[in-house]
Order: sequence, then C-alpha cells, then structure tokens
Amino acid sequence: MEFSGNIARKTGKPSLLAVEALKSQRAGEIGRSSGLFYVPKVIDFDEKTGVLEFERLKGLLTLLDLAIKKDQQLFGLLEKAGNALAAIHQQLVLPDEMKYELPPEWVDPPGENVFIHGDFACINVCFHEPSGRLVILDWSAAPIMGRTPTFGSRFFDILWFACSLFHGAPSKSVLSWDAEQMTRAFFTGCGANVSFKDLNRFETYVTKICRLHKKHAWQVAPRQRSLIRGAPYILVQMYMYARLCLFLRKCCKYGFT
Repeated sequence: MEFSGNIARKTGKPSLLAVEALKSQRAGEIGRSSGLFYVPKVIDFDEKTGVLEFERLKGLLTLLDLAIKKDQQLFGLLEKAGNALAAIHQQLVLPDEMKYELPPEWVDPPGENVFIHGDFACINVCFHEPSGRLVILDWSAAPIMGRTPTFGSRFFDILWFACSLFHGAPSKSVLSWDAEQMTRAFFTGCGANVSFKDLNRFETYVTKICRLHKKHAWQVAPRQRSLIRGAPYILVQMYMYARLCLFLRKCCKYGFT
C-alpha cells in the first residue's frame, strides 16, 4: 500500500483488485445502512494497470494499537466489531463469478456458507479518532489463504479475528495480555446476530484455526531480523498458541461468553 495525500493506492493482479473494489463498495453500503462501521471509499480502479485507489483516512488506530495502549474504549469496540462482522455475513452478496470458496475444510454444508471479509483481523479493524467510527480495511483474503477466497464458513472470519488477538501479543506485555477477555467481547458482539448453537461444528473449526495459527506464526518467524529478536518472538507465539487452543476448547465446553 502506498500513500499520496488523501489517497491510499494498492497495486496487484487486476482480477483480485476488482473483487476487492466491489467488496469494499458493497461493504461500505452495509456499513452506512447499519451505522456499525465505515469502509474507505473506492476513488478509482484501473483494470489495465492493476491500480486501486481508496480514500485515505488520517487518525486511524487499529484495535491492536488500542489494546497495546489499554484504551478504555477497546472492549466496546471489540463488541461492535462482532456486530459489524455479523451484519457483513448476513448482507454481503457478490456476483456468482466472484464466488471463490475457501479450502474445503473451511466450507459449511450447502446453504450455510456466506460471503466473508477474508482477513478480518485486529490490524484491519480500526478506530477513527476524528469521527469516532469503527473502520474496516483490506477486503482481500488473508495471504495465508491465497488472497482469493470470498465465500465459505463464517467461522473462518470469526476465528481468524480471535487468532489475531492472540497472535498480536507484544513480547514485553505477554503475561498481562488479556486476549481471552478481548475475544469474549468480540464473541459477544457476534452472538448478538449469529447463532452458535452448533457447538460440534465450531469445535471442528477450533482444531483447524489452531493449526492455521501455528502455520502463520512460523511463516512470520523468519522475518525477524536476528536471533535475538527471533527467539523471544517464537517463545511468545508458542505460549500464545497454547493459550488460544485452551481458550477455544473451553468455549466449546462452556459457551462463548
């Protein structure tokens, strides 16, 4: 992503950017009608060159930023993020030619799948301080999923966000990083509009998201610039991985809030 004045510019494969542009526009309509969130407007899309331009919002803080700052607004925003994701799953519709399924292990029985955000993580869900709005960015699928999928189980988005809260734990504050309470607030928001009655199905996805979390952590590990930085990162991720798996299994047994 490049920034120029009031424009955020993204370049890439035209077919993928075309999907992201339309998803962003339709999600923006859902955000405006529901009043739950805002999506930066698409300013221009050049299909020939693969350049997508968005409105640039200044004064954005990710939910991860707020968690690190221990901002008092965080838990209310996490619950609102859950409300927003539920509205997206209920209302987002794309043309059939843009329906690209997640891998088979993340696809529900026919009739139960939805169009997904694809990379719903605490670094893509933000708070815009000037307006006080929740802002949702980056409507392409997560790199670990190939950036292509648009359709599948809603549990992918829900659990990927939970995964991001655990993965985002700063090394210096890992022992005081309350990912469990943050995730409960988010689940509470999801549960206002999304049924979690099928605990057996949720439990199968818990095992899969734990595997995906571990894979993602190990993919990021080589980016650490030195052994001094890399070793603490790996230790923190191993610790948070264990906490994530334990927490989600408790959710399966005792409920989500």
